Amino acid sequence: MTNQQGLNDAPRVTVLSTTPIKGFALHHPESVSLDANGAVGDRDFFLIDEEQRLLSITRTGIFASWKADVDRDAHELALTHPDGRVLQDAVVLGEPVVGNFEEGRDVPGRVVGGKWAPWLSELAGRPVSLVRANESGGAFDEHPVTLLSDASVADLREGASVAIDARRFRMLMGISGVSAYEEESWQSQTVRVGTALLRLEGPVPRCNATTRNPDSGERDLKTLALITSRRGMLPNAWGDGLNLGVYADVLEPGAVSVGDELVFTD
Repeated sequence: MTNQQGLNDAPRVTVLSTTPIKGFALHHPESVSLDANGAVGDRDFFLIDEEQRLLSITRTGIFASWKADVDRDAHELALTHPDGRVLQDAVVLGEPVVGNFEEGRDVPGRVVGGKWAPWLSELAGRPVSLVRANESGGAFDEHPVTLLSDASVADLREGASVAIDARRFRMLMGISGVSAYEEESWQSQTVRVGTALLRLEGPVPRCNATTRNPDSGERDLKTLALITSRRGMLPNAWGDGLNLGVYADVLEPGAVSVGDELVFTD
């Protein structure tokens, strides 16, 4: 496979990005284990408002700077802010609830009790609840795995007056060795990454979440206008939209590490 720079490098994983709580600061592990719901430990938790609607990063960027760490053995959760604040308490599961995600997807879970609702509501400036999905990793959007090439981000930078941090797109895998937007042409193909087998699905339609700075959560870049200027509206599973990156499903669980090659199987 030849990329835009004329290199013959094989496609490889350049970065992995996960977070235990959807919409919080990203971790960048060297390796992850994939199962049917994506990376194990990724998006186990999510926030809902009083109407049980997902409180996503599209709606508020206040939690983008808070990093979540889960101690599964101790059943504890800790949130750390760059200014030194730490919130830590047990994960005690309470009443069942169904979170209403985008596009009408419902995610069942259980409300996390204790101090979490008061703490997070104060930060959000509105009543919110922390929910643990019934299925580990269940708080994904449409498909459990997402991929975005470094070249696609680089192409967007060509049209921007500021640097673009790929973290704002919150994709599980960054990949090198392909041309800009090439990953969106892989729909229905299967690919071995590490010991996991993936089936590539359709393009990822982008929303206002991408306009938020990945460190502060502030809206600081007109990302959608930039995608429009570089690409325009393109087809996806929901009609036409501003696409960037590609979805995937996990056909065979396995481990994926930074540096792993993408090997197409058909």
